Amino acid sequence: MNKAPHLVASLALLLAQPVHAQAPLTNLPSDCLFFRNGDTLYGKLVAVDPPDLVRWQHPDVSDPIDFNADRVLQIDFPQQSSPARHLDFPCSITLANGDALSGNFVSCDRQTVILDTWYAGLLQLPRRGVLSVAFVSRAPALFDGITGMDGWTRGKGVEAFSGNAGDWVYRHGGFYADKPASIARDVKLPPLADIEFDLAWKGTLNLAVALYTDSLQPILLTEKDKGPDFGGFYSLRFLNSVFITLWPIRKNEPQRTLGDLVVPSLNNKDRVHVGVRASKEDRRIALYLDGSLVRDWIDPAGFVGEGTGVRFVQNSTSPVKLSNLRVTKWNGVLDQGDTVSTEDPAHDTVSVDSGAKVSGAVDTIARGRISLLTTNGMTPIALTRANAIEFARARSQPFKPAAGSVRATFAQGGVVTFELLSWRPDGVVVVSPDFGKATFDPAAFSRLQFLAPDPKS
Repeated sequence: MNKAPHLVASLALLLAQPVHAQAPLTNLPSDCLFFRNGDTLYGKLVAVDPPDLVRWQHPDVSDPIDFNADRVLQIDFPQQSSPARHLDFPCSITLANGDALSGNFVSCDRQTVILDTWYAGLLQLPRRGVLSVAFVSRAPALFDGITGMDGWTRGKGVEAFSGNAGDWVYRHGGFYADKPASIARDVKLPPLADIEFDLAWKGTLNLAVALYTDSLQPILLTEKDKGPDFGGFYSLRFLNSVFITLWPIRKNEPQRTLGDLVVPSLNNKDRVHVGVRASKEDRRIALYLDGSLVRDWIDPAGFVGEGTGVRFVQNSTSPVKLSNLRVTKWNGVLDQGDTVSTEDPAHDTVSVDSGAKVSGAVDTIARGRISLLTTNGMTPIALTRANAIEFARARSQPFKPAAGSVRATFAQGGVVTFELLSWRPDGVVVVSPDFGKATFDPAAFSRLQFLAPDPKS
């Protein structure tokens, strides 16, 4: 590391600043480096050469800065979209260790599952390490991307929340607000919906997201029975960053909650990828954060949502950014190992589009067909009919990550754990017991988390 006095002084000044003082909440591409002692630093990752080196470029320092890799806890990257390409069988594969990889399903035999990805080419996964496959809806997106104010409705009367109202404004592919403000749109939510968006904030996150609303204007919940009529909706509320709750809201009915959730890790973040999956028939709303399922709510009183719109209400003066909003039809299958029934852990189970589940032993999956051995003999199932496949848990063998491994979060959801051999802007070389040695596109990731070198730490 360069020990020049001016560089050391500059670095000390940079690390002494709190995280939110170093970079504005904008769409400018900026990586964020988190140290194990709690310090943070904005800039650009240049290289990683474990176990010794993380090379970092800060805009206020002319030369790259070298850090000891064992001092680094996490690196966050700006959100990037994946390249558009045709997929015959888009899916998310959950591994027995909890990792999740997305791509195009190619084939499966008794030993190997093959996944084609844009970020690492063909990945060959040992079948004993694969827990389940959830196929992504092939229907086009109902809404994809925030491109401006057209079609959106700014809310009125938000000053009732705090007496200091503002507006959401559009800049560089996202909406920004630094005062209480509401914005809404009828995105034609279907009965089975998959809703994803990115949030970034400074200070404390206080945001309410209305789901299945018919009102494009905000509803002051303390005065909801006195104001204009509105249909029932769900209010997903982020309070003081770490508290999340879901409220079914109906006029002239007492307020109730489906349960609160505390996510302490959000207190150390300033951005998160949010996924919401909803099923009217199942009375279900499931919440994902950075690709991981964190809560699955079931409404015992029935699904209250009566509209097809979404509404985002900023409830504080801390700046917040909303971007990458995407709405698709959901296939009704939860990821992260909850794909289908686990009542028969000794057999493979295929969930088909009719809602039925067929148990047996998957022999092969090739050329668009599943060959499933059941008590009635070999049963063919068209892969286009499959919603999910869960492999026999009794035969699964999760591979445990070694001490000092890296856990990477994909920009489009999902995680993967590997030993990092090197990181360069043109490729990330890794090795994993799940797929061997591979080179990943750096644009695939939104976060790298460096696991403790000592597993007892």
